[in-house]
Amino acid sequence: MYFDGAARPDDTIAGVVFVYPKKHILLYSFVLAQLSSNNMAECQALSFGLQMAIKMGIIDLSIYDDL
Repeated sequence: MYFDGAARPDDTIAGVVFVYPKKHILLYSFVLAQLSSNNMAECQALSFGLQMAIKMGIIDLSIYDDL
């Protein structure tokens, strides 16, 4: 799983990418409800990605930041 978040003056965004061993790729992006710092956006992206991985039943996961 790769993740990244970014704070801009008008919104805060986050993204998560899952890359499966057979080269399947799932892309997700989010606009966060509250403006925040870049660090908070990164933490939110990681949190969303981990929650998604749990819901998808992924049990073996490598995590990388800054897409």
